[in-house]
Amino acid sequence: MVVSAARVSLLRPGGAPRRRGRRVALLARYPERDRAMPQFIPNHGLYMVEASLRAARLDGAEIRTWDLEGGSVERAAAEVIAWDPDVVGCSTYLWSFPFFVALAQKLKEDDPARLVVFGGPSARPSMFRLAHWRSARDWVDALVINEGEISFAQIVADAERSPGSLARIAGLALPAEGGWHETPERPLGDLDELASPYAQDLVPGSASGLGVLQTYRGCPFTCSFCEWGTMESPRRVRSVEGLCDEFAGIARSGVPGALLVDAGLNLNARAFENLRAAADKSGFLRERHLICEVYPAKVKREHIEFLAAAYKPLVGIGLQSFDNKVLAHVERSYDEAKFEDTLAALKSVAGVAIEIILGLPGDTPQNFHASFERARSLNCALRVYHCVVLPSALMVRAPAHYAMDYDQVTLKMRACMGWPEEDLAAAVRFVDAAAAREGGRRGEFLWTFPPSRR
Repeated sequence: MVVSAARVSLLRPGGAPRRRGRRVALLARYPERDRAMPQFIPNHGLYMVEASLRAARLDGAEIRTWDLEGGSVERAAAEVIAWDPDVVGCSTYLWSFPFFVALAQKLKEDDPARLVVFGGPSARPSMFRLAHWRSARDWVDALVINEGEISFAQIVADAERSPGSLARIAGLALPAEGGWHETPERPLGDLDELASPYAQDLVPGSASGLGVLQTYRGCPFTCSFCEWGTMESPRRVRSVEGLCDEFAGIARSGVPGALLVDAGLNLNARAFENLRAAADKSGFLRERHLICEVYPAKVKREHIEFLAAAYKPLVGIGLQSFDNKVLAHVERSYDEAKFEDTLAALKSVAGVAIEIILGLPGDTPQNFHASFERARSLNCALRVYHCVVLPSALMVRAPAHYAMDYDQVTLKMRACMGWPEEDLAAAVRFVDAAAAREGGRRGEFLWTFPPSRR
């Protein structure tokens, strides 16, 4: 429920005046090192916000980032408190949300006047409405629920930072009596107008890591299990010149490859054309890996040719299931005949991983096992994701008859329509055993399998 500003007070009882300085701490936390996700990927959102803050050149601004790997809440809190920031921004994902809630409590207990802001995919009122997290709203002053770069810079620039003042900034959710007050939605931005962390050399490199590349934001599909579901906008496409600058910055960081974090290589025609032109002009992908996703029904000759020109590309195909009746429940579809031809073409130029989901509402153990066996018969790598109830996806979009039961900390599905709890647990054990038997790796949220020799 979104609470109208006319019906609520945005002031916390006994709230202290907010600090007005511009010492800013930005924090992100990588998952615990996961056998299924061995490569380090920097938190792109964190560095985009840092770049925008630095580009704004606000008077008196001091900025420090913590891109954490592991570590305790106590140690992180001690470091941040010792630095004594006025504003703290936390980039929250399903794996880092519990950590940052505990951190926020310690920061607010140290100084209630310090402003704590959550951004990222888990910074949503729906998370704080869960029984497990309801009290966490006491430690968080604002959620950035749209694009964060401009909204966060405006928070830091704001001289007052009172609830009423923050309510004039677009793209936020603010704690209010009886719920949350959402400010007006922020209009879609132009990627070329946002400061680049790679152009500013802010992103640390690693010989075993990856750079992060983004050519557009959003997605033309609204799959209910996914948080991408906003329609694409042509203004959000990065230009050829902008992409060349990104390639140059990523190259300076010394990483051996780039992860394309777009919803798909082939889901925005203008973005793809610009990417192809920038790759040709810069030569970046001739010597570096590219990891990307494709939507199989929209793969064309130009996508195959582009991948063929790249150095050892890796492509994920997010099918989720091979059963159209299952996919209908999550607003997807699958064309068997076209898929066979597409898969053959992709395998001729790239490493390919099929992706399916365990525990989708409307699926059944029998259908999942059939999808698993079908994927293993294709001589491709396989990724099996445990269905999670994401804050902007199934958590708010699933109908009541999905009968979802999920862990409120990990958000992993325990039971839902088609999946009695004991059957879902048995399927997890089945995939565990298959991974152990077939040289796969088990992670917190997914399993990875090498190409099958079946």
